[in-house]
Amino acid sequence: MTAIAAALAAVQTIAPGVRNRILILDVERLPGLTQQRWWDRGDLKNRYVHFETVIREPRTTMLCAKWHDSDEIIRLTEWDRGGRKAFLRKAHALMSSADIIVGHNLIKADLPWLLGDFRFPRIGYDGPFEALPDLPPFKTVDTLAHFRTRYKSGLPFKGLDAALQILGHPGKTDRYDADAMERAVAGSTEDRERLLSYCDGDIIGGQFLYDRERPMMKNHPAMFVDGENSMRVCNRCGETETLPNAKRYVANVLTYTMLKCAGCKGYRRLSIEPERMSLVRGV
Repeated sequence: MTAIAAALAAVQTIAPGVRNRILILDVERLPGLTQQRWWDRGDLKNRYVHFETVIREPRTTMLCAKWHDSDEIIRLTEWDRGGRKAFLRKAHALMSSADIIVGHNLIKADLPWLLGDFRFPRIGYDGPFEALPDLPPFKTVDTLAHFRTRYKSGLPFKGLDAALQILGHPGKTDRYDADAMERAVAGSTEDRERLLSYCDGDIIGGQFLYDRERPMMKNHPAMFVDGENSMRVCNRCGETETLPNAKRYVANVLTYTMLKCAGCKGYRRLSIEPERMSLVRGV
């Protein structure tokens, strides 16, 4: 068993017959630079950045990813052969192959950053730019959004590093260093390897959180399997078998048959044949 497989072995797996392609993804960026004029340090508080003062926009320089069912971590950077143009093409092709993309703060960070990089040139980067077509539709799972929605103040520290430390997982072994990214873009092989190792840790830790919390994600995208019970498959792990469960799911005026997964132990309801329990609804 590889080190990556060992790090992920203790959490809930996905059934082998699932056909969805699930991509765990994380990016790192080069920070932006801007001009500032000020008379007092207080002038810099909440200073609005005007377009004409931008020297360099932030841009994605590195992407690490892995398919959920693979041990291999995919590393893409703008200093690889072909430069930034090839980097963005490869990132676009990788994401185009995914049915579900998973990340921590994916919705507000990694995904919009990448979508912007695919469509717009970045101020301060003088290399060639090619606007890429829209990505095919895919579903997203954001573990940070899940923590905020489900646990709220029950989990005060929701960052990836903090959550992994709380759970005793060794996924993240370093912290992001903006100066190291500056040196990496300038050509430092040592800093490039350090940042890639850091990004690898985000991927391993991110999949651990995803697998650990997936049974509690009631709105997780559907898993697709073949076979006789494909319409009743668990949407969190792809398991078709269920455990005995007499409890029904209660809505406002209807109740539904509720199933308990024999794999991840998550609950799901049948959306057909509900039983009406009342003819009135509160107003």
